[in-house]
Amino acid sequence: RFGRKSLIDRPIYSRKTLSTTLSNLSVERVRDTAMRRLSRMIVTFGIGFLALVQAGKEAKANEYYFILVFGSQTRPKQLRYTHSWATVVRAVGEGPDLSRYALEVHTISWLPATGVVKVWKARPEIGMNASLEKTLALVENVKENVIMWGPFIVSKLVYDRFLGVERQLNSGEVLYRAIDGDLNMRISDCFHAVAAVDPQFGRSHYPLIRVGEPASRYISRRIMFISEYNQHITDNSWLIPRLGLNRHPITYVSPRQIPYKYCSLCIRRET
Repeated sequence: RFGRKSLIDRPIYSRKTLSTTLSNLSVERVRDTAMRRLSRMIVTFGIGFLALVQAGKEAKANEYYFILVFGSQTRPKQLRYTHSWATVVRAVGEGPDLSRYALEVHTISWLPATGVVKVWKARPEIGMNASLEKTLALVENVKENVIMWGPFIVSKLVYDRFLGVERQLNSGEVLYRAIDGDLNMRISDCFHAVAAVDPQFGRSHYPLIRVGEPASRYISRRIMFISEYNQHITDNSWLIPRLGLNRHPITYVSPRQIPYKYCSLCIRRET
């Protein structure tokens, strides 16, 4: 009776059983660890795959750049009621229908901050770069007739240069004067503000012998003359309703109506 171990004193597991149990626990622990690592790998791979898919979608997006040139004046022509401005458009999307693309619109329309042009004012004044809609409202309010040339397809270089000039005008560093001259680039009229976008010559190639419609016509002919694109084979008139221009009394001159030749004075109208 006292020579044998009681049931209480006896071990529940034998050494062999305990060893097998511990071995099974180790296997399960290793298996759990492996499963957790595998789950993390799957999640990481899934996130990476989605990022690649999204990057692929973005890479497939097409980009096109356009410029529209505007000129306005009264009939009969009065110098204080003349204006030249331009708008660039960046179209981003997929597929052949560009009219469904998302648009980014920028305008260079340099005017005195008061909105009143004083032609013979000698001292420069604070200027403002008006939006396309504001410009149309201003010129229509004084009964100026508006002509638009384009839309022309342009390179990203022209688009980026346009945005650079726009930033400079909006910075407050440039003043307005109706007759600016060529010496001080920090003083500009409306015509030279647009001409500064020219990637070859800038405003120095545009002497102030044109105002209003002839000035804008000259810029349009210049675009046709130096363009790397064949402007006659594309029809980008879908931009007119997308920009809401069809709601305004504007005369349109498409690129197909503009000859591919150098313009000296551009006095003759294409329309």
